[in-house]
Amino acid sequence: MNIHTFMSADHKECDGEFAQLESSVDAQQWDEALEQFAAFEGHMLKHFAMEEEVMFPAFNESGGEGCNPTGVMIMEHEQMRTIMRQMAEAIENRDKEKFLGNSENLLFVMGQHNMKEEQIMYSLADNALDSEAIIEKMKAL
Repeated sequence: MNIHTFMSADHKECDGEFAQLESSVDAQQWDEALEQFAAFEGHMLKHFAMEEEVMFPAFNESGGEGCNPTGVMIMEHEQMRTIMRQMAEAIENRDKEKFLGNSENLLFVMGQHNMKEEQIMYSLADNALDSEAIIEKMKAL
């Protein structure tokens, strides 16, 4: 397995959790939404950690195939963290409209971000790194 396959599959899992969360909020099933948000946020934060703590530093140390998109990726992670905090606040306040507005923003940022990673970043990482070793380190987090 390579980084592209492993991390793209993780994107799909996060997307599935996100869709369930949106459905629960839309139906105003707040207890379910709280549980689903905790799972979704935990998964997203782990995904970010796998990249920021393992893959990105290794990629940067390798010379980065002549380019370095990791700074942009980290900036976008920060944007998503901010939006997720706003979503959590909306769930706590049982504010469906605020949640759905923020989730629309997250969906947009996440979609653009995932496309960049899946079309560029992961292929660069697979070319520059020992994919199996990096995946094992990411799984260990």
